[in-house]
Amino acid sequence: MNTVLVIGATSPTAQAFIKLMERDYPEMTLKLFVRNRKKVPAYQKREHVIFLGDAAKYTDYVAALEDVDYIYDSVGGLSTGPYVKLLLRAIKETQATIKRIVDISAGGIYGEYLSGNLPYLSAVRTQHPQYTHDQLDKPLLFANSGIPFTIFRPGLIQNGPETKIITHGPEFRAIPESEFAINRETFARAAANALFNDDYHNQSVAISNGELL
Repeated sequence: MNTVLVIGATSPTAQAFIKLMERDYPEMTLKLFVRNRKKVPAYQKREHVIFLGDAAKYTDYVAALEDVDYIYDSVGGLSTGPYVKLLLRAIKETQATIKRIVDISAGGIYGEYLSGNLPYLSAVRTQHPQYTHDQLDKPLLFANSGIPFTIFRPGLIQNGPETKIITHGPEFRAIPESEFAINRETFARAAANALFNDDYHNQSVAISNGELL
């Protein structure tokens, strides 16, 4: 049986992924990496492995990686740039056999959204340059690790039904307003496709809603 480590598991985006996993991949074991156990839904405490940890601590990653096959990393925040380095260091030094990593980054870091200052999106480049720099470093960090990966760069994350998926690589710098939004259900499906179907292999992609299914 394979195990998926869900880092930042109490975020709304991660919760949508967890629910999709429960429904469509019940054979998978989920290990939920959380900082506050009280925020975990009661049924998830019963049905999944709960790991209390801090995403800023190397030693917590080391402990969490035991028996893990896949990683879904949705830790967010402007100070999280160094975290991926800690995770990759822990994987290397524990010799964990990780099959694939899905990382949630930020839309706008390439100036790809035609949004101006509102909504936020591409304004992140000028308002948070260090954060932008850290996010732009991720593809090379993952590539150098040798672990297959997908980095998703969402725009406006929202609730809504699952749709078809639109993606663009970093070279595409003109995402229109019609593609700003991404529903959490759609996002969850794309993440599962990346983890288990090898979609978006070693790519950093912007992700948006397509047509309704």
